[in-house]
Amino acid sequence: MAKQESTIFTYEGEDFIRTYTTLLTEDGKPAINTKLDRDNPGYKALIEKRSFSGQVSLFGKQCDANYAPLTDDNGQLIGALMVLLVG
Repeated sequence: MAKQESTIFTYEGEDFIRTYTTLLTEDGKPAINTKLDRDNPGYKALIEKRSFSGQVSLFGKQCDANYAPLTDDNGQLIGALMVLLVG
């Protein structure tokens, strides 16, 4: 049975940082303050302020992921949302 996970990222410099997340790292610790890998296809879409839906690998697991950019009133990128299914 698939499990739903979610993350709220803040955008700092050129990195998306997991500020709030239900994800655990490979060693079972909360993934808070970890960065979205720049090789992740979601990253490539988010820096262009586009959404992404598709397969990604996170912390050693294959997932069906959905990423959406967050912008401020001026259209500046400030973060992102992620929802995924693991398993």
